[in-house]
Amino acid sequence: MEEVKKMQEDLKARVFISCGQQKGTDEVEIANKIAKKLDEMGFESYIAVEEQSLEGIKEDIFRRLSESEYIVFIDFRRERLCKSKNGDFEDTGKHRGSLFSHQELAVATFLNTRLLAFREEGVKEDDGILKFIHANCIEFEDRNQLPDSVVKKIQDFGWEANWRNEVVLERDDKDFEEVRYVKGENRPGRFYHIKAKNRHRQEIARNCVVYLESIRDLSNDEVRTLELVEFKWKGVKTAGVSIPPKLFRSFDAFYVYYDSQNISYLGINEWIIDWTGYRESHTLKGPGNFELAYVVFSENFSPARATFTLHIGNKLDDIRFSIRDAQRTDE
Repeated sequence: MEEVKKMQEDLKARVFISCGQQKGTDEVEIANKIAKKLDEMGFESYIAVEEQSLEGIKEDIFRRLSESEYIVFIDFRRERLCKSKNGDFEDTGKHRGSLFSHQELAVATFLNTRLLAFREEGVKEDDGILKFIHANCIEFEDRNQLPDSVVKKIQDFGWEANWRNEVVLERDDKDFEEVRYVKGENRPGRFYHIKAKNRHRQEIARNCVVYLESIRDLSNDEVRTLELVEFKWKGVKTAGVSIPPKLFRSFDAFYVYYDSQNISYLGINEWIIDWTGYRESHTLKGPGNFELAYVVFSENFSPARATFTLHIGNKLDDIRFSIRDAQRTDE
């Protein structure tokens, strides 16, 4: 339970701040004040900066939106709106909002990101995407009071800072198990595990399945892309498991027999796989150094990927297994 508590304390929910940043105004300053207050509340804030290229939008804006647990949408006033009447233009008394922010809101709506929306007094109501999503914008008059208003509404709406909408792969040096029996056979060995952690505050990660995508031999930089084979979750025979919110499940990364300590058998689920060729392709002999790229797919979360480095020597104590990098991806 101490590990679960530490996992929750280390998390920071990400808030995407979508608002105009018009030059010659106080909008940038206000956005920074909001970000600072959110950071003080324990969130990780990001202020969307207008990008000038398609690549910048894809790599920065879209990626940040896809990763964010929350979005704060602020519709600042822009140009006055007029309408044509009998060939003349008539002042409507309303302003348009920020086009770029509305585009970000549309993406966030598609991603079902939790939303808090503010509209400056004088901006046309139900304009753009707001007309269709019924966001119930909170209207404000004084921009200087907006940062405090954002904080109050976040508290009112019960936003939590210690979670993320993702499954991640992790391990430490203690994640192994000594066993006497392997597959029902009295042949002692050691299983090395990887944790799949569900960082969501309330949603179960359903039907999580593990695969090894590739093996890189670091001695010659040769990469083997493997045919996908289901790996085994610790203590169960089924291909998929559920992971409750803010908890983790471990899977078998590989195991080693005491009587052949320079051979690592990657943890494919041999209870459901009956072709011996898979076992042969998922066996590594030492001495050697390798990179193993694992992925966990689930029904309702983005794939969780991580690469681990494995050193195999001539005896069990030579084995070193650690994470090199991890990523959450929407691919």
